[in-house]
Amino acid sequence: MQLFPNVYEISSEFGGRWLKQYLLRGQDKVLLLDTGVITTPETVIFPYLEKLGLFPRNITMAIALHVDGDHHGGLPAIKNASAGTLLGCGRADVALIEDPDVCYAKRMNFLAEKHGLGFGREVMVYSPEGRKIDAPFSGGETIRLSPDWEIEVWHVPGHSEGHLAIYDRKNRAAFTSDAVQSNGYPTVNGGVAFGPTYYEVNAYLNTVHLLESKPIDHMFGGHWPGMHGDSVRKFLASTRAFVERTDELLTAYLRDHRRGATLKQIILDLSPKLGPWPQDMALILQFAMYGHLTRMEQGGKVRRSTTTPVTYAVA
Repeated sequence: MQLFPNVYEISSEFGGRWLKQYLLRGQDKVLLLDTGVITTPETVIFPYLEKLGLFPRNITMAIALHVDGDHHGGLPAIKNASAGTLLGCGRADVALIEDPDVCYAKRMNFLAEKHGLGFGREVMVYSPEGRKIDAPFSGGETIRLSPDWEIEVWHVPGHSEGHLAIYDRKNRAAFTSDAVQSNGYPTVNGGVAFGPTYYEVNAYLNTVHLLESKPIDHMFGGHWPGMHGDSVRKFLASTRAFVERTDELLTAYLRDHRRGATLKQIILDLSPKLGPWPQDMALILQFAMYGHLTRMEQGGKVRRSTTTPVTYAVA
C-alpha cells in the first residue's frame, strides 16, 4: 500500500496480527524498515518489490528497528538475496541480533532461573540465524534518500535498549515499529492479542515524551493501523496511561499481599484488570511487569526475596 509518494507499507498476517514493514524509495537510496520473520522477505517483501519493478539488490539498507524475531528475523534472507545490501539496527541491539543464543538468553528467557517464566527455545524459529550488522545506529543520524529527501534516525528505547524510529521530514511521518504500544497488540479482527511488551519503564516513558515533542502528523507502527493527526496524540496518551494504570494496580496489589507474591502470581491476578486479551496470553506481560517491579525496587518501594522463585513485597 502506498502511504506517500515513494513510501510504501508492506503488510502480512503473522500469528493473528498484522506484521508491517516499510519501504522508502529515494533516488539515491532505497531503505527497508523492519524485515519480518525469517520467511517474510521471500514470501512477502520480494514479491512486493517485484510489483514496484525493484529487486532485492535495489535495497540499499535494511534496518531492523529493534531486536525481535518478527522484526529482525528476515535480515539473513535479505543478505542472502543481496550481498550488497547493508544491514542496520540500534547499537545496543547489535549483539542480540547477531547471535540468536544471546537474544534468547538476554531477551526471551532471562526470567527463567529466578522467576520460572520465559519461553522455550522454539520461539527462536522465527529468527534462527544471526547476521553481522553493517550499520549500527545510536540515534541522531540522518540519511539522504534523494537530493530533497532526508530522514532522521531516533533512539527510542524501552521495548528494547537499542530501539530505533525513523522520521520522514518531508511527510512529517514517524515509523516507530514497537516503540510505543498503547494498550496492547491488536489482532487482525479487531481484538487484543496480548498486552504491551516494554521492558524498561523509565526509558519507555521517555520515548513517549520524545514522540510527543516531535512534529509528527503520521505515525506507523509494526502491528497497528496507521495513525494521523489527533490519533497520534491519543495513541501516545493511551501508552502512558497503561503504564500509570499498571503502577497503580501493582501498588494496591502489593499492599493487599503483605507476605509477598511471585511475578507469575502477580501477572495472573492483574492481567484481567489490565486488558481484554485471552487469559492464556497473560504471561506475555512478564516483561512489562518485571520492569515495573524493578523500578519500584530501585525506588525503595518494593523489596524482593532471595528465594526462588523470587517474591515481591512492600518495602
